[in-house]
Amino acid sequence: MGMVTMENGQKEKPEPKELCTMRIAFPVESDEQAIEVKKKITAILAEIPDAGIQFTLQPARPAMTMPRQG
Repeated sequence: MGMVTMENGQKEKPEPKELCTMRIAFPVESDEQAIEVKKKITAILAEIPDAGIQFTLQPARPAMTMPRQG
């Protein structure tokens, strides 16, 4: 569905049909490493005007650490 033109000529965005949410968890060695990953994700989502990120750092618990692949 495209943009809708209102009587005053302004464009109105159509309502989204769905909302996509993702939860991503990964171990990091430092706050700085986590912030760099967040910056990369923010750059990818920059083309989506209404995208938002909830960013949280918390202490790792043994059950939360990912097994090493390889």
